[in-house]
Amino acid sequence: MVIMALKKSDLPASADFLAGVTGLETPTVSKILKQLKQAGLLNSKRGATGGYFLIKRKREISLNEVIVAMEGGMSLTDCADDDSACHLTQSCYMSAGMKKVNQVILNALVSVTVSDILYENKKITLQIKP
Repeated sequence: MVIMALKKSDLPASADFLAGVTGLETPTVSKILKQLKQAGLLNSKRGATGGYFLIKRKREISLNEVIVAMEGGMSLTDCADDDSACHLTQSCYMSAGMKKVNQVILNALVSVTVSDILYENKKITLQIKP
């Protein structure tokens, strides 16, 4: 919501302004802005005409980038990213399958952009590779 609100403004936007636009509390918006800035998705400008602004176009920002910025990444199970995360990985019948499912979801998140979900009428097309 914050990214979409930023794209609706031609000027840098303050946390207070974005809170008003999104209906979120200002401290929540401030925290989100800091995380997005740290991830390199936006920047800020100080001063009377300052605020936050995106440094990438919305069609260049994948949902995966947003999730990584906010949550540190996504995985269905611990073993999908790290075999050593579970002591049952070697004997688990689901581990390999969950890795495949996790990869399909990751590929979808990488291929869908903020622009894709911004417009109701825009069709999202995904190609699932084996």
